[in-house]
Amino acid sequence: MDIYVGIDIGGTWIKGAFVRENFFTGDAPQTGLGFTVKKVRSPLSANSNPQLLVEVLNDLIEKLNIKPSEIKAIGISTAGIVDYAGTKVIKSAPHLDALKNEGWKVEVEQKLRCKACLINDADAAAIGLAELGYLKGNKTIGIMPVGTGLGFSVWKNGRRWRPGKSYPLLGSIDTPGGRYDSIASVSKLAALEKKDGDLTKVLSHPSSKNEKERYIRNLVKIINSTAILYSLDEVFVCGGLAGGVHAAGFPMEDLLNEYLQKAPDELSKPVKATIAREGNQLQLLGAIALAKGELIAFNNKRVPDYEALKTEIPYKKEIRLEEMPTGNIIEVLWKSEQEAGALLKGSLAIMEVVVDESVRRVNDGGRIIYVRSGTSGRIATMDAVEIPCTYGFPEESIIGLIAGGISDAAIEIESDFEEDASAVPEMLLLNINSKDIVIGISASGAAYYVQSALAFAKARGALSVQIQAALQDMDLPFCDHVIPLLSGNEVVAGSTRMKAGTATKKTLNFLSSAIMIKLGKVAGSYMVDVACINNKLVERAQGILKILFDIDKEEAMTLLLEADMDLNRAIRNIKMNKRKI
Repeated sequence: MDIYVGIDIGGTWIKGAFVRENFFTGDAPQTGLGFTVKKVRSPLSANSNPQLLVEVLNDLIEKLNIKPSEIKAIGISTAGIVDYAGTKVIKSAPHLDALKNEGWKVEVEQKLRCKACLINDADAAAIGLAELGYLKGNKTIGIMPVGTGLGFSVWKNGRRWRPGKSYPLLGSIDTPGGRYDSIASVSKLAALEKKDGDLTKVLSHPSSKNEKERYIRNLVKIINSTAILYSLDEVFVCGGLAGGVHAAGFPMEDLLNEYLQKAPDELSKPVKATIAREGNQLQLLGAIALAKGELIAFNNKRVPDYEALKTEIPYKKEIRLEEMPTGNIIEVLWKSEQEAGALLKGSLAIMEVVVDESVRRVNDGGRIIYVRSGTSGRIATMDAVEIPCTYGFPEESIIGLIAGGISDAAIEIESDFEEDASAVPEMLLLNINSKDIVIGISASGAAYYVQSALAFAKARGALSVQIQAALQDMDLPFCDHVIPLLSGNEVVAGSTRMKAGTATKKTLNFLSSAIMIKLGKVAGSYMVDVACINNKLVERAQGILKILFDIDKEEAMTLLLEADMDLNRAIRNIKMNKRKI
């Protein structure tokens, strides 16, 4: 039976675990963790080469008592800044220098004849938490592995949150009392046990009370500072500290939350802290899930023939745009854009299928998830952010992912091959399930970021839909349906922000609007769940009530106020009072 291995490279120990294929049952891995963790002391140093890392991993696999021939994929979790594609460490402590060269990955894959991938340990812990169902809802959660140092990752409504495409390097913050890495380090706390540095003994023994109290209060300060910086609702503490706390039965979670109740003025409410019972196993679960997901994506990858893509061929080869009068240029652009809309008629039938299937899944609790790359993909951002306020659809139920990260999508485009990287980590953080609808947008159809997301979603049973410029002759195993834009050649060859972008916007308009209508968000031609969040929308809500029920503006406002400015509730209240439309 196929085996998937997770490795966590810590400052002192390198830990490993494995699961068999049947571990992944249903929509997600089983609840709870049943795997055995083995560890070896890390021999890595500033002078280590990739070969030493391969040897250590080989020793750990022997200790796990599994056959290398059974291993299908390995996920490796480590501290440090990992590149977007998960191939190497960019910055780290000196002992991880061996991971700064992609050679380690090649060595591992050749030696063990399987796929390998790399991920930051805080992100791996976040994936582990998501797999177990802890990360959900429209909130912002900090994931804080605490061991030799302090790791950190931010989860915001299903996504990694990295403004400026940068890791939230919490451990590197320097204060008069030292760096957070040092202040939070459990190694110092464990050192209070002079004999063997056993953290469990330190926490379970009544001695060192003052030192433990000081450590907890320092951790509270770190959590509150982090909550201010990232507007956190919750924090999950994991890693070696979490493992030691639960092994010792030490009430650190209660103490943390007691102190956190005295929140600083900058916080609107106290942040909640949870000490994850799974401890270091979260990183291993995250690494294992990533290994499985990346293998699915890799096996379903398809590369189109770029030379055959119509979007790469000029609209009219004989045109010399730079020599044309301005009016003629604009006329050519206008004509081509009209064609982009008209040609979509050939895809309306498949849109109907996608809408009806999407409505069924949303009614069953599913989410609509857009995964996109490039300029045409950014158009989907408008759709994702407008649907909640236009139709009162829950923000956590329509989510957008984009290559390079969502936080800066509106102000910058991918700059470092992000669309060629995998979206599997982001999909894992969303805990995709069979109720969800995942719509990928890639004009060329070639973006691996989109393909990988769809392949993973399909494997989890979600509805997987690709929107691309044209139908491909090749089989596309990574998705259930393809909606071709049929937009044809671009006036400026390759510029899919033009005709393909227009067709993309129209397609998303059709899909999302039809889904909302079928969900009962429209009465006649009027939206009935519009969010009254500004003067314009309040005016719109008043106008809708006036038209639907033949009442004046003042009465409409009174009814809205009685319904707490909830238009749908106001409509229901009117209907319950037997008013006629």
